[in-house]
Amino acid sequence: MLRQALPPSAAEYGREQRREIVQAVAAVRRTWRRMGQDFDVSWPRIAPRLLEVTDLAQSRVAAGALDFIRDVLEDTGQSRAATAVARPNARGLVGVAGDGRPVDSLLYGAVAHAKTRVAGGASTAQALRSGGKWLSLATGTLLSDTGRQAESLGMGVRPVSGYVRMLNPPSCSRCVVLAGRWYRKSTGFARHPGCDCRHIPASESVAGDLTVNPAEYFDSLTADEQDATFGKAGAEAIRAGADIGQVVNARRGVQVAQVGGRSVLTTTEGTTRRGRASRAATGRRGARLMPETIARVAADRDDYLRLLRVNGYL
Repeated sequence: MLRQALPPSAAEYGREQRREIVQAVAAVRRTWRRMGQDFDVSWPRIAPRLLEVTDLAQSRVAAGALDFIRDVLEDTGQSRAATAVARPNARGLVGVAGDGRPVDSLLYGAVAHAKTRVAGGASTAQALRSGGKWLSLATGTLLSDTGRQAESLGMGVRPVSGYVRMLNPPSCSRCVVLAGRWYRKSTGFARHPGCDCRHIPASESVAGDLTVNPAEYFDSLTADEQDATFGKAGAEAIRAGADIGQVVNARRGVQVAQVGGRSVLTTTEGTTRRGRASRAATGRRGARLMPETIARVAADRDDYLRLLRVNGYL
């Protein structure tokens, strides 16, 4: 399989983050198996353990992401941008999902999903299996989002103009056609549930060394892999000469986790008794902007740093 040309630190980072996520998802699945037939009784018994797992994993993923930003800038000859003007607070990302809601609310979605399955006629065992799959996907997406948010923080406190989308193969068709493109760092990261692509901080001049040719990537796959990645009909069309981008329609089903303008994402994490996200020294309570939203709405660099401090990320 053809892989994106990556600096050593990026390749190692991808492996480490994948390992962290796989281990956390496995722990979450083991814990979910303790759910009984009465969902409302058994959920409170396992929820604290689930939060312990996700909190620790978020902390480790965020810390690894911040180290990666520094290391990859050195690796790619952007050493002057490696020194941060402020120290990001990785703990500010713990307990918060990519869409801004508290993690405990996200995880409870597995129970809601299981209840919906029962209401639709599924047995309790079937509903729990389905809920476990839902929880695994949600946990993986949560941790990938945490890594991306930490990457955004790490880039935000450095003079980096943008980023290149990094594949973490095996990758889906939507990600393949986006990989290697350069984006300004204020641009929201398009991702779908389960997406594990990441940022590589880069100037436009450096970005050219990190590109991926979708056609070459496609050709490097076996026929079965092509069918699995692009769909049988899509793969057949591409093999017949169709444009990959047109076949995939890369934007379909891809969501931007952080959106600027009127619909900025916020979180109330840090305003509840359980919240551990840092608040400003004034003890302010209320909604907290997510890092990518801050990058989008900040008027200038000083305003960006001010908003990071106000929202507990520095």
